[in-house]
Amino acid sequence: MVRFESILFTDPRPNGIDERAAPDCFSDLRLDQVISAIVGSEDDNRLEPFFRAPARHVMEVEYRHAVFRDLQHEITRHPIDAFVNDVRTVRNRLHQASKIWHPLQKQGWVVHAVHTYCRAVLSLRAELSTGETSSTGLTNFASYLQHYADGNRFRVLVSETEALQAELSEIRYNVHIQGLRVHVERFDGQTDYSAEVAATFERFRRQAGKDYHAPLQDYPDMNHVEEQILECVAKLFPDQFRRLNDYCARHQSFLDNTLSTFAREVQFYLSYLNFMDRLAGAGHAFSYPEVSAKFDGVYAQDAFDLALAIKQCDENQPLIRNEFRLDGDERMLVVSGPNQGGKTTFARTVGQLFYLAALGCPVPAARAKLVMPDEIFTHFERQESISTLHGKLDNELVRIHDIVSRVSPNSLVVMNESFSSTTANDALMIGGEVLQRIIAIGCTGVYVTFLDELASFDAACVSMVGEVAPDDPTVRTFRFTRRPADGMAYAAALADKYGLNRHALLRRIVQ
Repeated sequence: MVRFESILFTDPRPNGIDERAAPDCFSDLRLDQVISAIVGSEDDNRLEPFFRAPARHVMEVEYRHAVFRDLQHEITRHPIDAFVNDVRTVRNRLHQASKIWHPLQKQGWVVHAVHTYCRAVLSLRAELSTGETSSTGLTNFASYLQHYADGNRFRVLVSETEALQAELSEIRYNVHIQGLRVHVERFDGQTDYSAEVAATFERFRRQAGKDYHAPLQDYPDMNHVEEQILECVAKLFPDQFRRLNDYCARHQSFLDNTLSTFAREVQFYLSYLNFMDRLAGAGHAFSYPEVSAKFDGVYAQDAFDLALAIKQCDENQPLIRNEFRLDGDERMLVVSGPNQGGKTTFARTVGQLFYLAALGCPVPAARAKLVMPDEIFTHFERQESISTLHGKLDNELVRIHDIVSRVSPNSLVVMNESFSSTTANDALMIGGEVLQRIIAIGCTGVYVTFLDELASFDAACVSMVGEVAPDDPTVRTFRFTRRPADGMAYAAALADKYGLNRHALLRRIVQ
């Protein structure tokens, strides 16, 4: 049998995934909103922790890419999706059994759960035996499933479940109700008059009139009359119910841990693919990025912000896409341009691409080549807090110091409008010092700034400028091009548009 442990991890599954907190960058990059949209508002299957657990190396990213590609084929995705739903039903029935008081009713729910489980395993084994999978993950899982389904333990479980259900389905009994007295006895061939009564009164049936039926609350537990009837039936058929009790005692742990883990983990892929399908319907493309362990150039074409895409998709609005590239010694995208021109969105887009690439997911871009970051650090504006007894600039410097002390050559740093609370000269001095230290470390980064001087600070910096409409500088295009920063042109154009340039002002003063 081929060894199989996880559909997400190539090495032994890391411990503590469910307790892992969301990275600090989640809120700044709006990844919390994106993942909530992927897993759904009611995350019954606890999928969100998997989106907090990036792959640990490039081979694991490629492992996940291959599984994604397999699951994009309906012939593979459909049976696995059905298996996941069946396992969910099994868990729901076991949960229902755990809440029920009466032991006989509890045992009935257990039998239902086991029957669904056996049917799900056999169905998936048959579907995957066609050999349509090509990924290492699903191929190894199919081998494990085949070996498990052919094993003696599972075959005994199937045969005993079928035999017990057949035996219980043959039980027949009569219930006599006379006033408050209920009497239960074995069925002994008595005539069933219900069909004859229905046929006799069929001719008196009229068209549907007012329905006088009163709705009855369907409680999970039986009422006291139902409980006593079931107990009487158990006394009438002691052998069958003794075998039911023995069956439930022997198969308390019937659910295989590996299959249970697979059913939960594979939903990481299914939920993301469903999310991709939703956005693809609005014309938004995803691609499998080329991911490297060390910097070997990065680029993305037609990239977009997923959080914004969700909003635009819901509102049926168009979405602007952008591209970027870093080659050779280039490491830092310095983003400038007019206010409200999409600079923060552009920075979030880059951060999201790197994080999703580290997860081993397709990324929101037509093509992409990215570095696998060991960590993503973000520095976005925060509200000033009275509790810290520090000013806004002090708090920013503390956070920047923490980032610089932890960053490595394989990290990604995203800084958005840092030091805007101080003077332009101080912001330029501090920003230059921070850029110098980050560039010296050699990591990749995005630096959004209102200071054009930082765009040409170092050869490692690449200037990305937010564009405006050629004929109207008040209209933002939300597109970014690689060119030298010239922010003053926006101010001059706006002054011309509104009659506030130097000559116009001088004429007004003279008048």
